[in-house]
Amino acid sequence: MGEFEVHRVRFFGLVPAGVRCLACHPRGTRLALARTDGAVEVYNFAANYFQEKVIPGHEARSVESLCWAAGDRLFGAGLGGDITEYDLSGLSAARGLDGGGGPIWSMVANSSGTQLAIGCEDGSVKIFQVVPGGIQFERNLDRRKGRVLCLSWHPSDTHIVAGSINFFRVISVTSGQTVQRVMVNHHVEKAKRECVVWAIALLSSGTVVSADSFGRVQFWDWEQGTLAESHTVSTSAVLSLAVSQKEDSMVVGTSTGATYHLQLLPVRLGGLEKRWVRTKPFQFHSHDVRAVAHSPTALISGGLDAQLVIRPLMEKVQKKGYDAVLRKFTFPHRRLVSCARKARLLLFQFSQYLELWRLGSTEETGKDGEVLPLCRMPEHLVQLKSKGPEHIYCSCISPCGTWLGYSTASRFQLYRVRCDGDGVSLRKVPKVPKLLPPAYQLQFSADSESLFVASARGSVHVFQLLEPGGCKHLHTLRPPSGCSEAVYLLAPSADGHWLAAVSGDWAIHIYNLKCFKHHCMVPNYDCAVSALAIHPSTNNLVIAYSDQQLFEFSIPEKQYTSWSRAVQSRGLHRAWLERDSPITHITFNPKNPSHILLHDTYLLCVLDKSLPLPDDSALLMNQSTLKQLPETARKRQLHAFKICKKFQPLLFMDLLDKNCLVVVERPIMDFKTQLPLPVQQKKFGT
Repeated sequence: MGEFEVHRVRFFGLVPAGVRCLACHPRGTRLALARTDGAVEVYNFAANYFQEKVIPGHEARSVESLCWAAGDRLFGAGLGGDITEYDLSGLSAARGLDGGGGPIWSMVANSSGTQLAIGCEDGSVKIFQVVPGGIQFERNLDRRKGRVLCLSWHPSDTHIVAGSINFFRVISVTSGQTVQRVMVNHHVEKAKRECVVWAIALLSSGTVVSADSFGRVQFWDWEQGTLAESHTVSTSAVLSLAVSQKEDSMVVGTSTGATYHLQLLPVRLGGLEKRWVRTKPFQFHSHDVRAVAHSPTALISGGLDAQLVIRPLMEKVQKKGYDAVLRKFTFPHRRLVSCARKARLLLFQFSQYLELWRLGSTEETGKDGEVLPLCRMPEHLVQLKSKGPEHIYCSCISPCGTWLGYSTASRFQLYRVRCDGDGVSLRKVPKVPKLLPPAYQLQFSADSESLFVASARGSVHVFQLLEPGGCKHLHTLRPPSGCSEAVYLLAPSADGHWLAAVSGDWAIHIYNLKCFKHHCMVPNYDCAVSALAIHPSTNNLVIAYSDQQLFEFSIPEKQYTSWSRAVQSRGLHRAWLERDSPITHITFNPKNPSHILLHDTYLLCVLDKSLPLPDDSALLMNQSTLKQLPETARKRQLHAFKICKKFQPLLFMDLLDKNCLVVVERPIMDFKTQLPLPVQQKKFGT
């Protein structure tokens, strides 16, 4: 694998925001997720659950509810009182409309996706029509006292059920009047305490399913207003509920972090009478499960512990294999760390500020695995706060450490960094050329003389950086066939000749920076690009896709290399393809041109192109395990993949020089200690 002096960094204090709500696309192909900081993410099921789109949050925009409508249009609503439509191509909040009822607690779309219903703080339920270019107010339904915390349409779109504190009501969409009002705490001895209906569903049979703060899932006949079934699933509140499309299965989330699966099963084998049965409990979360979703093949839950958990339903999965594996996502599928190799600086990106650190150093040497004492400790140089309520889209520091840039939804900022002895000073670059913000990705050239800014509609702006602290717009690169999606990944070559850009439609365009012309396009591949980099000596573009496939494309020859063709004809190891986490960064070893270094959240890999690829019968071993084998056994296991799992969770990795590596970890327990205390549960023996 090669020996490196490793800077093991654990001072990146990232605390991912909790999951507030989920919305599964009606066709089951995508999942929209909103976090407690207002950020919205979209995961693509077909692209191996890749986080393909991220819209950063806003301090004034909370998102309490998300829903898909009119095909692929995504809407969100929250306590700010606005209904927001998201531009998934431009990765921004496109337009908003005041709901007119104060804070919005819930929002749902009807079965055809043509109407939105919102539940407001003032007790009103309002209907909006989805029209081309936005939404427009249609009508008010019957208003009652008490905030409307949850809503559900009948599949025929004739009625809406609205859940509040102590009761729910069924409203006729045609007349706008309440046709039934049911008290949910009528049969409870602790009725002195408020019973909050946190989630509700109206089934096609007319059954209303309610989930409340007493830990119950209850089934009601809404026409009679009577209780048909009641399941106490938790000693604390049931916060979320989702029903399958066939209405024979549902999932609920609780404040203890547990999720429960309920199924509609025959009372007797082969009989017609069916009842709801709690079949499976799961404890994947440590904190409140505020959001659940039910796709055709999986139960999905999101908690305040920031975890997104996707648990496939074994009976719905056709092939028992990788599709039936439980998946957990905690960290973003993009880089939040950038490195100034020459200056040995690290830039950490948070939602509203950046931190610049200088790495520590040692004068000692040692054997493999030894921890070396530091002669200079890591140093926190500066914290740069973003002004205004907008969260940061992207950031970057130049390789020499003298330039720093970041972008929000409306502003792009560039700074000159000066390190004077032990201190550091930042000076804002004046008169930065006005471009249409935001920048979706920033990347400096290897010589720190150019800056590449990824923009909307597939375009990339090229800036020349000037001494002592200025910049000039040189050119805007655009794909010849046009593009509606924003660019989200950039990779410049070390010699300053080439630039590869990836847009949201997964197309990879390569530009010649000497003449500012489009050079070629990598053949289309039906999966999202998770990372790419250009080899410094061969100018071969190495591409990692979200389905774990690896390709190598020769930019000068405009075709895949012979090594890449061999990889595709032989196939990668099954254990490699079955990993959950996508590759997020690729770099190269200047000491050995055949080495490609890449990493995901759970492993660091050195891919040696000079060695044969492993077949499925070989073990894709951890390096520490391999060292314990005898010499003969080790030679038999020799193959191209050298894997190290020592550093977890791994947020960033890069080579500082030919002998020095920096890795940034964020242990799960480190940030969980910064979360609010979970609901205390008595455990056996305590």
